[in-house]
Amino acid sequence: MRRYRRQGSGCLGCREVAMAQVRLWTVLGEGGVGKSTTVGHLIGHFGKGTNGLRPGRGDGMREILLRGGGYINVVGRRQSLQEAGISPQVAARTIRAQAAREERVRPGIRSAYFNVLLALRTDRTKRLPPAEDYLSYFLHLGSQLESIAVLSPARRDELLYRRFGVSICYVYDSSELDISQMVGQVRNHFGWA
Repeated sequence: MRRYRRQGSGCLGCREVAMAQVRLWTVLGEGGVGKSTTVGHLIGHFGKGTNGLRPGRGDGMREILLRGGGYINVVGRRQSLQEAGISPQVAARTIRAQAAREERVRPGIRSAYFNVLLALRTDRTKRLPPAEDYLSYFLHLGSQLESIAVLSPARRDELLYRRFGVSICYVYDSSELDISQMVGQVRNHFGWA
């Protein structure tokens, strides 16, 4: 676990604080199945505002209403990492830097988790590996995989992603579904309102 020194943390007796654990929710699928649309709706349609939306703070952090009540802060990345040309190593470094920055911004408060919602492709594109390689790398670094949603899964996907041992949702024929149905299935699976 990565540690850093915090000056004046306000935590009685605290000299060194561990960085929050990265916790991942993922939307997986090949190109054109609705990953970006799903993530966009999940990080855009929630909150305490009068219209159901709560604007972000400018750092990508969003407040998401949970189905059982309460909120969690989540950083969402709409475009799949592979389509953006981001390797697993660069993605992990970026996420960890965001988590560390979040800890520095709120001195005196130790977060248990830094929550991230990602879109990943299940196939190879731009010479980058498929989703399982990204997830395996993140887990190797100590991240926690919270949940997986696979859009329009192939038989290979059904067998492969269950091996990660987390709750998994398969949304079949996602590109033929109404957007609200597709997003609703994923939102319900994640436990988000």
